[in-house]
Formats: sequence, structure tokens, C-alpha cells
Amino acid sequence: MAIRKIALLGPAPPDRGGIARETALLARELAGAAEVAYFTFSRPYPRWLDPRRFDLAPDRPPAPAGEPLLDYRSPRSWRRAARRIASFEPDALVVPWWTSFWGVPVRTVFRGVESLAPRTLRTLLCHNVEDHESGPVRRFLALGAFFSAEAYVVHAETDRRKLELRVPDRPVAVLPHPIVDSSFPDREIARRDLGISTPLVLFLGLVRRYKGVDLLLDAAPRIVRETGARIAVVGEVFPEARSLEERWKRSPVRDSILWRDEYVAEDEMARWLAACDVVVLPYRYVSGSGIAARAIAARRPMAAASVGGLSETVQPGSTGELFAPGDPDSLAEAVRRVVERGVSAFEPGLARASRESSWPRYVERLLAFLSEARAGREDGSRISAIAR
Repeated sequence: MAIRKIALLGPAPPDRGGIARETALLARELAGAAEVAYFTFSRPYPRWLDPRRFDLAPDRPPAPAGEPLLDYRSPRSWRRAARRIASFEPDALVVPWWTSFWGVPVRTVFRGVESLAPRTLRTLLCHNVEDHESGPVRRFLALGAFFSAEAYVVHAETDRRKLELRVPDRPVAVLPHPIVDSSFPDREIARRDLGISTPLVLFLGLVRRYKGVDLLLDAAPRIVRETGARIAVVGEVFPEARSLEERWKRSPVRDSILWRDEYVAEDEMARWLAACDVVVLPYRYVSGSGIAARAIAARRPMAAASVGGLSETVQPGSTGELFAPGDPDSLAEAVRRVVERGVSAFEPGLARASRESSWPRYVERLLAFLSEARAGREDGSRISAIAR
């Protein structure tokens, strides 16, 4: 049963953040294979949920733009969103999921669509199955949305196993984070522009507690001593992680650490990736990583904690090295191995990973999964599809 019409409900540029960007990219890529209606939020996130100092991304957003529809403060808008989506008569409704904040609105929309357009397959695309800072209340809020969905897409096998316990006998697809095939600046030009003349170890993206930047700071003296590298932490620091700046200032190798607490636009991300020798992902827990996808696109090896989707994305010796979560010495050793081998040694594996997780292939597998899940529901069969 082919999927011909898809509704997307999620964030959209110019809202900042990787999920808004990824949802817009998904809308654009799906438009080449199906009729797409893209709906988004009519009110910015509350400051307590997203305390970044910059609200809107200055980058040119990928087309198409979303239609503002859902106001988190207005239950009336949730019901109106369900009616608007149902009027499109989509074969599938796909809602990106990353925080329980949206649990009640999403549940309301799903139940409304179920009543008004029962043939529409209600699907959660889970960037995270659980909040980064989870707890009993947040898990409870999320349950309604998960139980109101009929199918799920996740980035990692670990998340599939979590869903198997939470919502058994429902179809789940494991689709690794898609890779954007784009051009990057020349390495030598990027290094010259950034003033880099030694190996560069890069942490890129929002600095939050769960991302483990403290472990990188703890490992920094050994990394500098054994590789002669400079370490760059580039990304806006969330209030919860402000104490890390003091740790950086107290570091015995402070002069070898570049600390850039700022919003990083797409072209600036590309410059740092082109200049670096290894991207460090010291996360304490994670499902999938947009920064890992960017590193693969830039053909830059990674030193990553062996957690969640990272343990599936990073193939030791091929796309980077893994290290024991929470262990600064293990982190430093992984960085040393990558730097000693050099960027070129990892290029074949990174090129292969980029091809295997390209956007066209992601969309092809997503549509195949949605078609199978919808057909299984129609004929009463139970499937537990896993696509990779």
C-alpha cells in the first residue's frame, strides 16, 4: 500500500536547532516522492524549555516552509490542527518527537486524526525516546503520545528495545540519522582562517550536561601532552552547564583549549569541521547525533562514547574510535589513536557510511516502512519491522 500523501507536524526554521532543520530537510526530501503537507508551531518555545540566547537561526532555511498551526498554550489549536491535518487526508502523519513537553498536544492531535481520518497512519519519529533530563512526570506526559501512535521510527537499536517494552507489538523502524551530502571548505583554507597549525580536536554543538564536555576537559592534559593538539569547544553553553567555563579556565592546558560560547551557523560549522582532525562526542547518553552525521558528511573521524546510537554509528578503525562512557583516559586514548592515524585513513569508511545513510536512501526506507506498517494495520496482521 504505497504512501502517496504525508503530513508532517513539527518544528521548522527559522526556529533554531537541529530538529527544526532536520524536519525541514525531511519535508524537502519527501516532496520528491510524495505529496507533503508541512505543519509547524505558531508560538516559540517557552524560555524554560529552550533557554538559548538566540531564538532564530540566521541561516537560510531549507525549503519548504511549514504552515504555522499548533500553539502549545491553546488546546483549541490542538483540535484545529487535527482537523486541518485530517482535511489533507494523508496516508501517514509523521510527528518528530524529542521531549515530553509535547506529550499532551501530540496525543490530542493523534486522537483527533484517529477520529476524523482513521486511515491515516499515526507515526512518531523519535529523535529521543526519553528526554535528556527525564523523570517520572516527564515519562508520564510522554505515555499518551506514545500510546496514541501506531508506528515509530528511531535512530538506534537501543531505542527500538526501549519501545519494545513500552509499546509491544507495534512496528518500529531503525533508520540511522540521515547524512546531508554537501560541500565543505578546503581544509587548509579553513585551518588558516581559524588560525590552526596543530592537530585540532573538536567538540561542536550545544554544550549541555549530558554531552560530557567535562570529560573532554578532564582528558585535555593527556590529549595535549600525547598529540600536541589544540582542543576546540564550539557552541552555545546552556545555563545548566555554565560551570564548565570555570573548569576550562582552571585547566592546566587552558592555553591549548579554544572556548567559543556562541551560536554556530551552518557555514561556520562547516569551517570548523573542515579544519579539525577528530570530532569528539563524549555523550553520557544519546539516541542519535546530528553532529555525528555532520562529521560523516565532512569525512572527519570521530572519537565517541560507546552509548546509544553512537555505538552503532562509529565503527572502530573505519569511521573513528569508541571509548568507555565517562572515562577521560579512555577518551584521550581514542583521540590519540585517531590523530596518529590521520584523517585520510578514515576517509574510505566515512565515504561508505555517507552513502549508506544518504537522504535519498533514508526516504526510500522510511516510505517502505510506512507502507508496510499501514498495510499491516489494514489487513490485521502484526508486524515489527526493523529497517536499516
